[in-house]
Amino acid sequence: MSAHLTDEQRDEVARGRSDATLEAHVAACAECRAGVADAKGRLKLLGGLTPYTLNDMAFRRVEARLMEQVEEGLPSPWPAWLKVALPLVAAAAVLVVVAPWKQEPTVDLPAAPVAVVRPAPKAFTPMVATFASADARRRGADGAWSPVRAGEDVTGGVALSASRVVLSASQLTLAAEGDFATGGQAQVVLGAGALTANGEAEVLAGTRRLTGVESIFRVERTAAEVVLDVASGEVLVFDESSAQRRSVKGPARLRWADGTALDQGVSETLVAFEGPKAPKAPVVTLDLSGLPDGTQVSIDGQGFGETPFTLAFEPGRHRVALTPRGQPTQERFIDLVGGAPFLLGLAPMESDRDVEAPEPDAAALARVLEDLRRQTPKLRACYEKWLKANPSASGQIDLVLVVTAKGAVKRAQVKGDPISPESAACLKTTAKSLVLSPLGSEQELEVPLVLTPGKR
Repeated sequence: MSAHLTDEQRDEVARGRSDATLEAHVAACAECRAGVADAKGRLKLLGGLTPYTLNDMAFRRVEARLMEQVEEGLPSPWPAWLKVALPLVAAAAVLVVVAPWKQEPTVDLPAAPVAVVRPAPKAFTPMVATFASADARRRGADGAWSPVRAGEDVTGGVALSASRVVLSASQLTLAAEGDFATGGQAQVVLGAGALTANGEAEVLAGTRRLTGVESIFRVERTAAEVVLDVASGEVLVFDESSAQRRSVKGPARLRWADGTALDQGVSETLVAFEGPKAPKAPVVTLDLSGLPDGTQVSIDGQGFGETPFTLAFEPGRHRVALTPRGQPTQERFIDLVGGAPFLLGLAPMESDRDVEAPEPDAAALARVLEDLRRQTPKLRACYEKWLKANPSASGQIDLVLVVTAKGAVKRAQVKGDPISPESAACLKTTAKSLVLSPLGSEQELEVPLVLTPGKR
């Protein structure tokens, strides 16, 4: 026989089921006698407890909590024999409730506890902010809030709050609204708000950890409800409190309330959506400070909403469309170079230049008016055919011309509509071919055209 009894042998002696050899060893070994005394105390405690059967869901929660205590270690004031008893209670499939102390028949319990396997948490990968609303803020270890701007790195261990922020890494892009934190038990801990992930992401929403596998998914959390939308791929859902698991394969939507079992989640029809896209590195920071608030910004057909916000984009040539409030859209191409910030502003309005332009002298204006009278037959040809078909037509239209300093017609517009659309289009085209004398500055002229079909 070995130097001391095993735990199983001590239990046998404590239950009075041992043979003469074990009893003789206990009589001769002080350490084994103490172990047998602990075993008798443990059996006495379990014998004074009343069993109460739980449903499967409740037992899983109790089992997970007991195993956490065993894995983490119990506080020092707890007796050593109780640390051994907890795994046995967790594996017995019952919850014991303390009753008045009395001696009850003992119950044999399995010796080996059932292990609760949890997925290992991932570390947070530093990401680059590629879009940040004007109210985007982060709070680090010092507890102070600071702005988040596009082009800046976001590391683990910080809390963030924003109307909208987009973070990008090599294999993951996140778009978030509301409050969330980086790092901790999962890659992103979601507070009240929504988060859309494209790539390998891990999100903790309440007691549930969601791990995306080559997926695009969105999680929205309110005070007491979570909605998971999976556009593509698969999301594994693990409940930290009950050790339940569930797989959600896209396209699918799953809705659940805090405190309910994971298998009681409600499946609903999914409305299709796309995941956020990451710009190619090295990203270029666009300086939008020169744009007035409320300017709509679109790049390569992708809308980014109204300023103010900060934006980082990928290098190369891009088509930009800017639409200030109450003004026409301006479009142009820009060339972005990695590592070099680009200042994005509005081109001067034509009307602004017109107001600032000096008035032409009277002689120059008289020459232009004479040129217009001389070339009136060109313009009349555009609507004369229409007048023949409409002998009772009469009235007046105005031909508005924007003339450059050198006398070229830059733009033409027809005011009034007593003529056909074909005739109006002809007038605008013909006006741009007029040859006029130099004015010295850009001017806007109105040319009245009287419709008199009776005169030739």
